[in-house]
Amino acid sequence: MKRGKLLLLILLLMIGASQIKQAFACSLAVHDWKLVFFMKLPISAPIFPLAEFNFLKANFREKPADKVFWVSKHGWLNHFLSGFVHAIPGWPAEMTWNLINSQTSILGLAQQNSSDATAPIIMGSDLNFLKIAFFSDYNSNYSCHQLVVMNNSRIRGVLVNPDTPWAQEMNGMSWVSLIFYQLPYPGRIMSFSAFPYQSARVSLFEDHDYVESLLMHKLLKRRPDMEIDPFIFDFPELPD
Repeated sequence: MKRGKLLLLILLLMIGASQIKQAFACSLAVHDWKLVFFMKLPISAPIFPLAEFNFLKANFREKPADKVFWVSKHGWLNHFLSGFVHAIPGWPAEMTWNLINSQTSILGLAQQNSSDATAPIIMGSDLNFLKIAFFSDYNSNYSCHQLVVMNNSRIRGVLVNPDTPWAQEMNGMSWVSLIFYQLPYPGRIMSFSAFPYQSARVSLFEDHDYVESLLMHKLLKRRPDMEIDPFIFDFPELPD
């Protein structure tokens, strides 16, 4: 229970940070991230359904059903966070998401709904892990930091419509990243990003003016003009 409350607090802080200021600007600083802290935790079900959204959109151009039966070991945290599903842009948010306990037979669900004209997608998430990583930037004399919270899972999906049967499996990954200077206070947050949205990373918040100020005072290292992709601000690969 204490672990779940901690994860919920981290998520709410990140969501709050993303609402401070909306901007569309590239990261002008270049970072040399050093891993300071890492933790890998087994979890009952994914906390961020971003990979599940990406799984659906990668396999269907249009909404193939009106509802999803999401089978996993859902806890109280998942039931709380399921309300955020409808805040994610895209047609999967228009579907009705039903959280089904993993003890329920997927085959039984398919048989019960196979003759339904509005057959659902039955989607399962298992082998779930949560990775929490904290990085510090060598280029800023370890004053700039990045907090990454990542979900890894195996996602399986079945569309039980007899006219258009479909089944697929993939390894799911989703993450959120918060970059800040010294402390994660409002006004010191540089960027907040998430993955995946439309199969790519999306920058939800970036304080261009604050980054420019830090660069002007030489507190960050400026990205070279010859840099091929000035929008890159990813983190190193996390340990297994």
